[in-house]
Amino acid sequence: MGERGESTRYAYWSNRRVRAIADEEGISIAARWRSRFVLSLPFLPFEWEFGREPRSLYKNEIVERVERSIGSLAVEDFVTPPRVRYAKGIGRVEFSHFVTYEDGRVVLGARSIASDGTRVAVCLFGSKDNVAGFMGPNDPVAVGWSSSAMVSISEWLATRCVENNSQWDDPQSISVEAMKIAFEQGLTRESSESPDRPWRRGYTFGDTSDSEWFAEIYSDVVLDQERWDLDEPVDRILVGAPVWVRTPRAAARRYIDYRRDMNVRRYR
Repeated sequence: MGERGESTRYAYWSNRRVRAIADEEGISIAARWRSRFVLSLPFLPFEWEFGREPRSLYKNEIVERVERSIGSLAVEDFVTPPRVRYAKGIGRVEFSHFVTYEDGRVVLGARSIASDGTRVAVCLFGSKDNVAGFMGPNDPVAVGWSSSAMVSISEWLATRCVENNSQWDDPQSISVEAMKIAFEQGLTRESSESPDRPWRRGYTFGDTSDSEWFAEIYSDVVLDQERWDLDEPVDRILVGAPVWVRTPRAAARRYIDYRRDMNVRRYR
């Protein structure tokens, strides 16, 4: 993927989480120094000064340092058993508001299929403040179904998925509820007939295709298939927090624009 030129943008970037990971893993993301020199010519009444001054790292430079240091701890092919600490992937990421009593929360949903066929749902809960404006986090959205587990999920996430005192009191149950929020929140009778069209759900505001995502994972469970009869078959659910999502410029889709275009086509 391109760097900081016209081809790549960051749809999500958590500066706080990046710095926390850097501190925990001993990764240097300190400012770089650039050279500065002084040039003075006798026939000129002034001098040019070039010296050393700090320059903050570009986001792509931070990404390279973090990924290089984390290495294989960031799992992309989910054939290894739980639990992974960091995860990354390439593909579509759906952006939605997380309907809860806390303002400014979002949930990002991604799917992955491991090389052994394992079907993985990745549910990442973050802050609206970290979503780039071009994704439309402040756009008006339609409403729909919201989960009764919203408060329990919020409390579970606040402990990094360590403490679970809810009625969904086992790892599989509460993970399934988190997955429903990531991929089904906002459903209506009409939109439930087309689950592969997230723009038809309430609370959704955008997606990115062919994007690179990186996340810190709090919970990682393999489902007992004899126990669950889900609308969409899933073998493994990861729940955590997004660190970044970077995407080619043309791969970011803002649903308010897409819905408008769809309505224009419908009535032509």
